[in-house]
Amino acid sequence: MLSQEDQTSLIWLQWHWEKHYVIRVMDGEWQAYAADAPLEVLSANSAMELRDRMKDDFAERATRRWRERMAALTPLAAEEQ
Repeated sequence: MLSQEDQTSLIWLQWHWEKHYVIRVMDGEWQAYAADAPLEVLSANSAMELRDRMKDDFAERATRRWRERMAALTPLAAEEQ
């Protein structure tokens, strides 16, 4: 059973990240997986550690998506010149 503090942290994390991650606590381990990558599980020993991992993961995913978009646009820009 989660402590009141952990329950509050879980609700807060779920509310804040609900569009991007599924978050749960299983056997004392905090876990999250991105909605677009359910097989890649982030795990941590605390809510705040998991929050930090999600922030890093989210930034990395955003950077990767941006680079993919730029790479896709680069040949178009070269053809226009």
